[in-house]
Amino acid sequence: MRERGHDPALIGARYERPLGEAELFDLCTRIVAGTPDDPALPLHVGAAMHLGVHGLFGHALMSCRTLKQAAGILMRHNPLKSDSSLSELTFEKGEAILTFEPPFQVPGSPHFLSDLFFAAGTTAIRELIGMDTVGVYLELGYAPNTDAAAYEELLRMPVTFGHAASRLKGPAPVLDIPLQSAGVATADAYLRQCELLLQRMDSAGGYESSVRRVLLSSRGEFPSAPAIAKTLHMSERTLRRRLEAENTSYQTIVNDVRNHLARQYLADTDLSVADVGALIGFEDLANFRQAFRKWNGITPAQFRVLALAKEGKGAEKTQKEARR
Repeated sequence: MRERGHDPALIGARYERPLGEAELFDLCTRIVAGTPDDPALPLHVGAAMHLGVHGLFGHALMSCRTLKQAAGILMRHNPLKSDSSLSELTFEKGEAILTFEPPFQVPGSPHFLSDLFFAAGTTAIRELIGMDTVGVYLELGYAPNTDAAAYEELLRMPVTFGHAASRLKGPAPVLDIPLQSAGVATADAYLRQCELLLQRMDSAGGYESSVRRVLLSSRGEFPSAPAIAKTLHMSERTLRRRLEAENTSYQTIVNDVRNHLARQYLADTDLSVADVGALIGFEDLANFRQAFRKWNGITPAQFRVLALAKEGKGAEKTQKEARR
């Protein structure tokens, strides 16, 4: 909004928890009322929503091995999902079809959320596959809110209007093409971790939750407290004070996230203990072992043995993992 000459104050005060439908309606209405001469705004906002800005939601999408898996995450955790909206993936005549109907129409810009959704969605698809889409096109169930050419320019695909429904379409086999993360040994562990944390944090709030989202979106290269404060648009001193008010601290949250990821890696991958330590920021194996023992009362190798035994894995493998 700032780049397009609008006052970000239109967004209002910082929300302490995920927005409900009424709050989202109020927010969108306020923004549209304050930007009457910019009907293309939702397209530009959506196109600017790279995966990294979605926090844990984007982190989960980046952990998927195929677009089909990513679509499943979108169906389950779509931020615009509600009882009065529709987002579904169907298949027809060799095509995959993503249909979206918004939960409400915004006064002054009735298709604001649809423009935002499809612009953000196409941006995510391009980033996930690492290239422009081929054979993918968008059918919108309304007339363009701005110059029709702006849709194709920003979404970088053919767009037509006046259809019976708003649907993103493409060849079904595209959904099964391995994404850039397909060769990453940690992808499945990341995905399960993100699914779990998304469920826990759907209704979470507070600055602790915000810090966790920033840390998880970093994929292991944890930013410093000053960097996180800057991301959250506040001073480091303010961030520390607000975390203290929630009876926690930056280091406590970092350690908790590191421990959670370490346990997930040890239980769900064949990575060595040293590799697990390196992934969560410990270059020295001895330091990782010491920290893990402090957090859990046992060593990483002992934890892996217990995790494998709990899953019913063979004794031979648990002994091998213990030695690692």
